[in-house]
Amino acid sequence: MTKKQKNSKAGFTMVEIIAVLVIIGIMAAVAAPKFINMSVIAKQKAAVAGVSEAKASLSMAYAKEYLDQNGVTGNITMPSILAEVDGALVSGGALDFGDIEITFVTTTSNATLTVTDYQGDGAVALEAGFDNTWTKP
Repeated sequence: MTKKQKNSKAGFTMVEIIAVLVIIGIMAAVAAPKFINMSVIAKQKAAVAGVSEAKASLSMAYAKEYLDQNGVTGNITMPSILAEVDGALVSGGALDFGDIEITFVTTTSNATLTVTDYQGDGAVALEAGFDNTWTKP
């Protein structure tokens, strides 16, 4: 064995390490915007699901009131429907459906629902074209 063979060490060169770091940086730069966009879309989908759940709860509450009133629709008001909703009413007239809170503006025949809180993140915009209005049958 020559002296050169005894002292040789296996390992990566500085150029190889820098090349790997550059490749990882490029991959992160491509993936980060996609991930951020996915989280916004996920929040929108959760908001749509929450509003749909609230609309279904309003429909079920209306059906219960309809049966309780023996089919007389004249006595069914928005406050009586809201009193029957499964979601817990919280301060300010909002409905608490777990991770999301939905506020509503009511008239005599409908309710417009908006997501006001999603896990403490503030307002969440609904998908474009989504109907967030529940109308009394």
